[in-house]
Amino acid sequence: MNRLLHRLYHNKAGNIAISAAITMPLVVVSLALGVDYGHLTLQQRELQNTADLAAIAAAGRLSEPEKAVLDYFILNSENFAVRTASGLLTADGEVPFNEASVYQDYTAYAQLTKGRYVADPSRPVETRFQAGATPTDAIRVTMHQKGQIFFAGSFAEAPELGATGTASADKLAAFSIGSRLASLNDGIVNALLGKLLGTTISLKAMDYQALVDANVNLLQTLDVLAINLGVTAGTYSELLDMEITYGQFLDALGKTTGLTPSVRAVLDTLEKTLNHTQVKLKLEEILALGPLSENLIGQGNGLNVKASVMDIVSAAAVAGSGGKQIAVDLGATIPGLASVTLDIAIGEPPVGTPPNAVGRPGTIVRTAQMRVALHVVVDGLAGIAGLKVDVPLYLEVAHAEGRLADIRCGGGSRSNGTVDVEVVPGVAAIGLGTVNQAAFENFGTTPRVTEASLLDSALIKIYGKADINAGNLAKKTLTFSASDIASGKIRSVSTKDTLTSLVTSLLKRLELDIKLGPLALGTPTLIQAALADTLTGMTKPLDTVLYNILLTLGVRIGEADVRVGDVACRNPVLVQ
Repeated sequence: MNRLLHRLYHNKAGNIAISAAITMPLVVVSLALGVDYGHLTLQQRELQNTADLAAIAAAGRLSEPEKAVLDYFILNSENFAVRTASGLLTADGEVPFNEASVYQDYTAYAQLTKGRYVADPSRPVETRFQAGATPTDAIRVTMHQKGQIFFAGSFAEAPELGATGTASADKLAAFSIGSRLASLNDGIVNALLGKLLGTTISLKAMDYQALVDANVNLLQTLDVLAINLGVTAGTYSELLDMEITYGQFLDALGKTTGLTPSVRAVLDTLEKTLNHTQVKLKLEEILALGPLSENLIGQGNGLNVKASVMDIVSAAAVAGSGGKQIAVDLGATIPGLASVTLDIAIGEPPVGTPPNAVGRPGTIVRTAQMRVALHVVVDGLAGIAGLKVDVPLYLEVAHAEGRLADIRCGGGSRSNGTVDVEVVPGVAAIGLGTVNQAAFENFGTTPRVTEASLLDSALIKIYGKADINAGNLAKKTLTFSASDIASGKIRSVSTKDTLTSLVTSLLKRLELDIKLGPLALGTPTLIQAALADTLTGMTKPLDTVLYNILLTLGVRIGEADVRVGDVACRNPVLVQ
């Protein structure tokens, strides 16, 4: 027996079979659990797909989203139900909801949450869907399903699976920020546009008014430009990035449909005037197409990117100037002013934020930053009659900004939507005095206004300085209804300070140093009163000069005009 036991102990035959027999139950259990886990993973993935597609179906029929989801289930032969506030919506009608038995009768059920989706990049993703917010433009669908297991069911209960999908209408708006051109002085605008474009322009006030009153769809202009350039393939972004001449732009603008013969004639005249100038620009400096930028040329999806022809002509001229400084001599063309000369510095356009844009909420448009140094000569009054008064003025206008805050789709048609735009007008600084030329040209520094000589004669010498900033630049929200958008309505944001009140306030802060010669008649008090009358008298004509200069450049002091050209509530898309 001992030998038998000893031989058995040292005999290694059959070890693997014994080990396999011992571990086989563990292997079988592991394989069984693996099969169950894999099947649950597949169920979860399919349930997520169902939730996503059901959300898109619901967002496409916001008037009856529960019915839309049920129709989707029926169309795909799924034994699913939709939970409502009063029970379960099924293919056989509405039945009471019983949590204990719902999975016995139905494979799964969906639960809907109505709300609004704000596609704002500045918001955390999890807060962009606002449950219960109205008007409804987004739907969140949560799917519930009892998991199916095969082997683990003998010792565990099948888990309940859940999946959530959120879909919203794809919302786009075309909008712009700038200045409302009206009551233009043709002499000032001709001189300024001529300097920007390097030529001589002689349009009449009625010509400019025709351009102001005309509207154009910039997408159609781009399509015409592509044909003129022989671009048979490509995207809008590639076309916007192409360098073109100002004349090529005007030619395409004039061929855009919808313009009257009189407007075409004005554009044709302007184009012929520019035959000898080589001003070039990229249209991306005046227009950003956002989601449409990668569309093939000619496929603008029917969106109307509306803009005033005069606004576009001016914006393109500013863009074509390349941020350079220009000098304009208006001479004695302004009644009430003996002469006016000015230097204008135009800041580089803010990257990616031109004055016209197409985009979703969060898109920003801006005007350009401007600096104007004027040298005004005016005839003295009363105690300084017969003497010329030199008035050097410095004006700086920061860019105005408009941000597409929200788009609310009303249903019924793709253009039935309301648009909110948050607007901050450009802050302004105005000074009377001399500024350093190098600082004036450098937008990285702030020029300092120093004392200037206003009157220099053998009898009287007057030195002065003043400066003031416009305030009250709080953000304001402008709301455009569907009817406002269809009619092309322009809404404005204005600070408490207008151009005229700024100049008046500036003169009240004027610090004077009056030196009288031995033969001077009158006292410093009388001289100061005469100077005050002289400067007050120039306020109105000076206002005309600054008003027309700034509006031609597309800016205002402390004011901004906004237009929403179109809104599109397109097919719903999955957002979360």
